[in-house]
Amino acid sequence: MKVAYFMPENRTQNHILHIITNLPFGGAQDNTLLTVEKLNREKYDVSLMCSPDGDWLPRAQQIPNLNLVFIDELKREISPINDFIAFWKILRLLKKGKYTIVHTHTTKASLLGRIAAKLAGVPVIVHTVHAIHFHDYVNPLIRKLYIIIERLLSKITDKIITVSKINLRKALDLKLAASDKFVNVYSGIEFGKFNNKVDIASKRKELGILNGQKIVGMVGRLSKQKAPLDFIKAIPEVLAFESNVLFVIVGEGVLKKNIIELAKKLGIESKLKLLGFREDIQEILQTFDIFVLTSLWEGLGRSLTEAMYTGLPVVATNVDGVPELVKDGETGILVNPKDIASIAQGIITFLSDKRKAKKIGGAAKQQITDSFDATHMVHELEKIYDDLLLRQE
Repeated sequence: MKVAYFMPENRTQNHILHIITNLPFGGAQDNTLLTVEKLNREKYDVSLMCSPDGDWLPRAQQIPNLNLVFIDELKREISPINDFIAFWKILRLLKKGKYTIVHTHTTKASLLGRIAAKLAGVPVIVHTVHAIHFHDYVNPLIRKLYIIIERLLSKITDKIITVSKINLRKALDLKLAASDKFVNVYSGIEFGKFNNKVDIASKRKELGILNGQKIVGMVGRLSKQKAPLDFIKAIPEVLAFESNVLFVIVGEGVLKKNIIELAKKLGIESKLKLLGFREDIQEILQTFDIFVLTSLWEGLGRSLTEAMYTGLPVVATNVDGVPELVKDGETGILVNPKDIASIAQGIITFLSDKRKAKKIGGAAKQQITDSFDATHMVHELEKIYDDLLLRQE
């Protein structure tokens, strides 16, 4: 494992550092890892700074020609002592590394990383807004504090990247920065990983799923944001319509115990399968018949993008960037967040009309194919970097 401290020997390269808090399973993390993997190594010497934990840490360690820099104290939780130590470590490493570009991701890394980069004299500072955290489910005082902090940080940021046009408009409405500081780059996925067909019968057997069962699934962290309990609450109504259905959740998180308890309370635990964290998402998605996203807020919805590229009919909540992907009745079914009856009815619609499900799934795949290739995403980012570097000359 390499640690990036000094300027690369090849002076024609620009030394770029991506900073993210940690590497759990998630859309921001997938976006970041794809970016640091695919950046042109002839143009850039690429480093990634994060804490040394998370489900996807092994994935980061396997990326060729990537300098990994670990900050033990860089945690998601607010901790004045850890945050202070993390900040000074980041600042020291930025001064030693002589980076030409620092690109931050996620809230904590954004705050500490951008301030440290400015103090270290880094020529170009970029930040990606993977989700707007100033939503209605945040305490109003905390929401106002977030907005104030982001407005201040934007003054030391050369370019702010959003992953959906709706979030870009929302950021402008909140006056987080001037419009010329923003650019939208859709968060791409690596199509190649999803193009390998699997033996669905064998995969279902491996997962302990009976062939013949309809599979309704969701993928994501078991957190408040993803609202997995709303998915569970919709199950009884669906089963009243069609009993031969199994509900599958892929992911880990703090709400796992709550999910198990609610399933038992509703008497549907035999119809629910929790797969935990998995590396074979692209294969598991091919075993699904319907995909559901119950999030309360989303930047765009990474798992949603992947499900749509798989050709699955999707039922998704009408939040943030999701409507850019899901056109109601065309590329999926949109429902209001927390509307359990509508979530259930959306699932029932696809279960009862296979032709409609197939048609909408095909349209969804085409939409993702047209706009969400990971290689295109990285090329767009490189154009942004190059333009910002030219301005420094």
